Amino acid sequence: MRRDIDGFTEETFDVCVVGGGITGAGVALDAARRGLRVALIERGDFGSGTSTASSKLIHGGLRYLEQGQFGLVAEALHERALLLRHARHLVQPLPFVVPFYDDQRVAPWQWRLGLTVYDILAGRDNIARSRPLSTRQVDAATGPMRSGLRGGVLYYDAWMDDARLCLAVVRTGVQYGAVAASYVEATGFENAGGTISSVYAVDRLTDRRFVIRARVVVNAAGAGADAVRVLAGEPSEPLLNPTKGVHLIAPDQGHRAASLLLHPGDGRVFFVIPWFGKTLIGTTDSFPDAGPNALRVAASEVTYLLDGYNHYFDRPLQTEQIIGTFAGLRPLLRFRPGEPSSVSREFRLHVGPTGMITALGGKYTTFRQMAETITDQVTSYVGKSRRCRTASLPLIGSPATPWPEFLQAKSAQIVARHPIAIDSVMHLVQRYGTEVDKVLERISRAPRGFDRLHAEEPDLVGEQAWQRDEEMAIFPDDFLLRRTRIGMWRPGLRCASATTQSRSA
Repeated sequence: MRRDIDGFTEETFDVCVVGGGITGAGVALDAARRGLRVALIERGDFGSGTSTASSKLIHGGLRYLEQGQFGLVAEALHERALLLRHARHLVQPLPFVVPFYDDQRVAPWQWRLGLTVYDILAGRDNIARSRPLSTRQVDAATGPMRSGLRGGVLYYDAWMDDARLCLAVVRTGVQYGAVAASYVEATGFENAGGTISSVYAVDRLTDRRFVIRARVVVNAAGAGADAVRVLAGEPSEPLLNPTKGVHLIAPDQGHRAASLLLHPGDGRVFFVIPWFGKTLIGTTDSFPDAGPNALRVAASEVTYLLDGYNHYFDRPLQTEQIIGTFAGLRPLLRFRPGEPSSVSREFRLHVGPTGMITALGGKYTTFRQMAETITDQVTSYVGKSRRCRTASLPLIGSPATPWPEFLQAKSAQIVARHPIAIDSVMHLVQRYGTEVDKVLERISRAPRGFDRLHAEEPDLVGEQAWQRDEEMAIFPDDFLLRRTRIGMWRPGLRCASATTQSRSA
């Protein structure tokens, strides 16, 4: 996948998608798969906003059952099954434990009932049925918990590598003919007879300005969607009420399963998740005091999450043990003023007076279904009625065989052929799936390609050649935060890369 700015100026597109997060990526893939001519632009790196600051979960939304949103849960469970099938290397099953305590706002019988409904709604798509756990079984799965434990329950959802999932969707769309580029920003829109006919854009790498002609524009800018609407001349009253979510990253705390917990301070759901050999804790839910480009993790937010974690686990975490943090904005619909946790997670479309289609709300798990709805609207506008073809479409890198079989066979093959430690082998297969042999060929040609980026991490130096040439990585954070995740917990590598780049500029 290469940047080709000239490709944006050589034709009139059926649709120009503004925003390269998971929603925009999904629309670009769906539209390209239907045979539409598609342009996709993103002002930063693909997935560099909300789409890389998620809780790393593909899930039905168990907590939405408490709000009676059964249809939303059933839809998400169906989409979860599709992602487990068509993005096998990037989305995998994850066991969850819910511990039972007498002092929680949700009683054990309510958890059991809710998970029974969860199993029923999943139907044939269920990963495994929920089941009760004894106190000893809870401790074995999560590590020792505080006194007063009354057992618990086990259920399944899935974890993901969110940034690479977004990238895989973009690259699959490009395979089907979409023209896509990162670091291209929409600076304005041209109206013809009151309807948008062109997007004024600038290549942020070269300052080249150009025009993208398109019959329909989709605004998939996530938390920045209202700003794009204003740029297009639409009324300035906001349609979104974004909330801020913060996560902490700690060294591996020995959790064999994820935990769904209720915070002792306010009763909100938060998660503790084993992820790439680390422990992820999150999330907060508050109204931000800054825009998406100025988000900061406050000391009070770290304290909030650590208080929640330490309330449940006998091995407490201290602030100095936290090795990384990240924050993002959820592009949620306006709902109840002053109550961030009640802002609607649902998705809807807004068609403005200029004909621009704006995507509002939604969640990662259901991005494919959202893209189908948006692209249905696009096809009706351009007069090309074509059915969605993504429900059975594997993403680039996803093997046809079951994941455990592929992982075992491919890992054994690599160990026999290359001088790589087993942790790096497993990491390469999981990151690149069926493309791993091409990646290894590129690594073998790179200077010091099989060296580690960091002695205690499995990432290899030579991966960066592949990420630069095939995945459109440009800046240090593209490599270290999204193509790999190592910069999230090894910040010294980010500083060194940025210094090296500035010296070579």
